[in-house]
Amino acid sequence: MKKKADASNKTEKFLEHKRLMKKGTDEKSGAECYMLYARALNIAWSGNSEYWTWNCYKETDKENFEVAKLRKVCWLDVSGKLEMSELSPGIVYDIFYVVKLTKGASAGWELPITLRLSFPDEKRVLCRQLSLLMKPRGEWIELNVGSFQTEKGKTGEVCFGLCDHRGHWKRGLIIKGAIIRARN
Repeated sequence: MKKKADASNKTEKFLEHKRLMKKGTDEKSGAECYMLYARALNIAWSGNSEYWTWNCYKETDKENFEVAKLRKVCWLDVSGKLEMSELSPGIVYDIFYVVKLTKGASAGWELPITLRLSFPDEKRVLCRQLSLLMKPRGEWIELNVGSFQTEKGKTGEVCFGLCDHRGHWKRGLIIKGAIIRARN
């Protein structure tokens, strides 16, 4: 009976892991790369269906994944993190949010959002502003958060975020997740 329960737990952990992230290897550098799906990110108010909905999405001939669809918020805050030890040492990595603006995503995007990146054991935080107003609608786009280089033996978490805390209502953003990949 215990073996059956252990096998069930392993299957559940694998399925949960698959739902949260996908790990891969960059063909050129051999570096570990990650896709953190929307459920692996901290999205403020995502548990409230008045503000966010969760939908299953499938791209042609690919696996299903879950996306977070913004209905409306005036406090946009999406963040994620990854342990540095999960990444290959000596590699320059880029972090991107993968998002889509719906065709009706006109309200609230007049003001730029803030993309931020912070590193373990450092007081340094990289921040930049980015306007989504003129970005294409109805297609996945990558928002470059920033880049960093890993070092052998360095531990701690690299943290990243996408936010706008100015109280301006927004709608029509779909979040697929965040990509951490080796720079080519």
